[in-house]
Amino acid sequence: MDVDVAVLRSFVVLADEKHFARAAVRLHIEQPALSQRIKRLERRTGVQLFVRDTRNVHLTEAGLEFAAAVTDVLERLDAAVDRARETAAGARGALRIAYTLSVGYEALPELLGRVEQALPRLGFEAVEAWETDVLDGVRNRRHDAGFVRYDAADAELVSVLLRREPLVVAMPETHPLAGRHAVHLTDLRDERFVMTPSSLAPGFRALLDGVFAEAGFVPETVPNTAPGNRMMALRRQQNAVALLPASARLLHPPGIAAVPVLDEFAALPVHLVHRADAGAAVQLLADTVLREARRRRWTG
Repeated sequence: MDVDVAVLRSFVVLADEKHFARAAVRLHIEQPALSQRIKRLERRTGVQLFVRDTRNVHLTEAGLEFAAAVTDVLERLDAAVDRARETAAGARGALRIAYTLSVGYEALPELLGRVEQALPRLGFEAVEAWETDVLDGVRNRRHDAGFVRYDAADAELVSVLLRREPLVVAMPETHPLAGRHAVHLTDLRDERFVMTPSSLAPGFRALLDGVFAEAGFVPETVPNTAPGNRMMALRRQQNAVALLPASARLLHPPGIAAVPVLDEFAALPVHLVHRADAGAAVQLLADTVLREARRRRWTG
């Protein structure tokens, strides 16, 4: 049976109002047009749905059954339309997100927490990976988006700056500088630094090398015995220090001090990267995290 949705909605409104004039007003149509719709519906169903008198209308028993079923159908139809529209707008679905370790200290949970609040029907799976794997994954569509420190400057990718985060120097609490409120990088010229291997995070390492170059020296480095967690490595390298984003202080283990670096150039960015041809959900993700970063004044 072919029945127009508008006719079914007219039936449900009349069943609720039990009065042609009031129902016509709610439907924004003339009363004769409503009467024709109901007559057409009764002809197509072959069932009398209403009993009419001079003032009101009442549902028959068959009309009561039909009203319950049609109301359910229309509610499910409306919900399906809403889901389709949300999906098309990017507000519904699931995203695969990758991020590097240092972004996961603070920026990632704060930003994705905001996404969960603003877009409750947009789910995501976030996995930690090395910088090279994050960027390759986004390029090759294994990940929909990535959070990294390094701007890859890749024609295939869009990079959105979300934060410029100041640095701290992590060192054993027994270090002579550990009691300082803050230091300049030149105070660390003679120190030995635990560094992330360039093979795992070439962009991140290049950013740190640039900071040292701005300070006017090339640091002496020691082998990183625990790539990805340099503060734990410091516990085994008691005569070494590490330059880290300030949010690393949230996770440092006992026995390690984190002293702020005063130099204005001593900062590392946080970028969201996605493909230039990303869909609506990724675009909405990017807009949401950028608004949150600006609200927190992370972008400077």
